[in-house]
Amino acid sequence: MNNTLKKKHISAIGAKERVTLIIIIILFVVSGIAKPELFTAERLPEVVNSVLLWMPLILVVSVGMMMIIITRNIDLSVGAIVAVSAMVAGILFRDFNIPIWLGFLVSMGVGYLCGAFNGFLISYLKIPAIIVTLGTMNAFRGLTFIFADGKQITGYELPKGLSSFVTEGLKIGNLIIPWIVWIAIGIAVLFYFILKKTHFGREVYAVGSNFQAAYLRGINCKKIVFNIFCITGVLCGIAGMMYAARYGYVNPSNTGDGFEFIVISATIIGGVSVSGGSGTVFGTFLGCILLGTVNTMIAMVGIPGAVQTFCYGLIIVIALLADRIVQVSQEKKTMKLKKEVN
Repeated sequence: MNNTLKKKHISAIGAKERVTLIIIIILFVVSGIAKPELFTAERLPEVVNSVLLWMPLILVVSVGMMMIIITRNIDLSVGAIVAVSAMVAGILFRDFNIPIWLGFLVSMGVGYLCGAFNGFLISYLKIPAIIVTLGTMNAFRGLTFIFADGKQITGYELPKGLSSFVTEGLKIGNLIIPWIVWIAIGIAVLFYFILKKTHFGREVYAVGSNFQAAYLRGINCKKIVFNIFCITGVLCGIAGMMYAARYGYVNPSNTGDGFEFIVISATIIGGVSVSGGSGTVFGTFLGCILLGTVNTMIAMVGIPGAVQTFCYGLIIVIALLADRIVQVSQEKKTMKLKKEVN
């Protein structure tokens, strides 16, 4: 009976991912009906490429946000960390002509410091995450303006090779998948194995499932939460460099603006529970694909700009409702099974 209960739990997780996948397919089908020319042999690679290019920045940060939400926390400052990390690296590109690899390290280092600051206040000083990150969201954005002196880093001031992460990639048939996409997928795969196969991964889920029980089992809960915020900061640093490569500039006001809400939406849509303790990298990946599909298809189908934001929000709400219906259904089945076991 215990094996049956375990299988039910695994099925519940898979059900959330299947719902997200079904919604993605429905969006493609509806878009194909509304505008069939998008799915011709000539246009389809362009459509897929648009979805894929929208995804990497969101996916990289969403992996970190997923772990934060699993431990029953939140980080509203990720967009600002992306901005300040990219800006510091951009200034060094402009003023000192540093190589791209060093720019990545600098951006990741700045992200780490920002994440460590958040993590220290939240884990060791026990200040609620939403309060801390709401404050640091503005503080880090302010630092971006201070470092930039109100000026953006233009494409002419960034290394020429940085854009190759977007313009070049691995060709599969008529589709070229940019290197920036492969980097994001590689990071997602890495954290899939970290959370699935390592002691650290098991401790992350334990802290989110029951903080007190995890503490009594000898898990250093404060350290786990601190490390997760640090890791998320590093991932924001990587996303900052991806932003510079993707858009060809770093602007103190636009870079990472509103990023936190998109990332949180992607993780929740992907099945990460806001009550903590559950969530998968694959589900988060599907959540990012869903948002990328929505963002791309709404524009390509020709929906007016004034209506796009409404449609975008509406589809997110529908996805969340569908996920919630599945979750409640699975919880009822699990409760029924537990009664049968007892």
